[in-house]
Amino acid sequence: MKLRAVASSCAAAVALAALVLPVSAAAASPASATPPKAASALASVDRIAGADRWETSVRAAQAAYPGTADLVVLASGVNFPDALSAAPAAAHLGGPLLLTAPGSLPASVAAEIRREQPAKVVIVGGTAAVSGSVEAQVRALVPDVVRVAGPDRFETSAAINRYAFPTGASAAFIAAASNFPDALSASAAAASGGNPVLLVNGGGAAIPSALLSRLGVSRAVIAGGTAVVSPAIENALRSRGLAVTRLAGADRYETSHAINRGVFSSSPTVYFAAGTNFPDALSGAALAGRTGSALYVVPPGCVSQTVADDMTALHTTRRVLLGGSAVLSSAVGQLSVCPPPPPPPAPPAPGGPSVPPRPADVDCSDFHTQAEAQAWFNKYYPAYGDIARLDSDNDLIACELLP
Repeated sequence: MKLRAVASSCAAAVALAALVLPVSAAAASPASATPPKAASALASVDRIAGADRWETSVRAAQAAYPGTADLVVLASGVNFPDALSAAPAAAHLGGPLLLTAPGSLPASVAAEIRREQPAKVVIVGGTAAVSGSVEAQVRALVPDVVRVAGPDRFETSAAINRYAFPTGASAAFIAAASNFPDALSASAAAASGGNPVLLVNGGGAAIPSALLSRLGVSRAVIAGGTAVVSPAIENALRSRGLAVTRLAGADRYETSHAINRGVFSSSPTVYFAAGTNFPDALSGAALAGRTGSALYVVPPGCVSQTVADDMTALHTTRRVLLGGSAVLSSAVGQLSVCPPPPPPPAPPAPGGPSVPPRPADVDCSDFHTQAEAQAWFNKYYPAYGDIARLDSDNDLIACELLP
């Protein structure tokens, strides 16, 4: 089974062209990356970016809705799970996704809400994610404000999908709430086809059975490999009689490739987001869904050869970078191909002086920061591999959700 996305909206594409920033073709690619093929120069390259994550979400909203919008969806820009389900929900409801700080509404976002003149604002997440103070600031701008939330990220995902898809959907994308890169590509792909993203505990076996029944879906698309969304979840979906497809690759970038090639046969416009930084891409997923376009998660400074090849297969004529150059370099827009990874070092002889003692059992909750987890990982990985399972997607980056 392959899902196919709806065609791009011409009006939205024209609006996007007027609002995004052109990227200079003269910008240099990283020395280690392979220069793009000559044919890639035929595509235009643009960037959607602001001074910070809030303003970037505003720029994406303006690209999607250059006039006004009947509705605006607002989610936290500090934590990603609520926004992952909110992106396809916003696209389905016909409004942009804007991001906010938990404790106060950024001035740029407030100004955009005024410009959009919505009749309603839908806040996604509880007061720990988007505070009552922010809600009060929004009510001063738009009297009709609805908060859609649950006691945790899974119930919030279910709540926004019940709200946004009252008449159901033909398919649902299933993504792990703890793995933003896979869910991000799934959000854009789902939104393009008018379908929801349901977040699950990827390491467990539970599925949102009641929500699946209410939505009336006949197909489920799992985003990510079995290390991210367990075989038990896949089996539970199949036991409900759903046609199940798993779209996955060896790492987050190849999974993004698999999702997009599994959904799109053509995408004249393609969006690119950094696979190491989620805020800039969240609103971009709603924009990509509105325009029926693919969104690829890529490294900050290059693309894989498979992604470069996809641009030809998808008949892409416009590439749009989400976020500033500090997040995603212009080399991505030029399709500079990443160099092959170095071969893994040979493990030192057991018991040698350079081999650290076998570590005690740990997991990501034992570390305060990602840097601390990465240092632990770098110390023990050469001798023992990912013994603590800190690297869920096999890209040698440990505990990516930690600050």
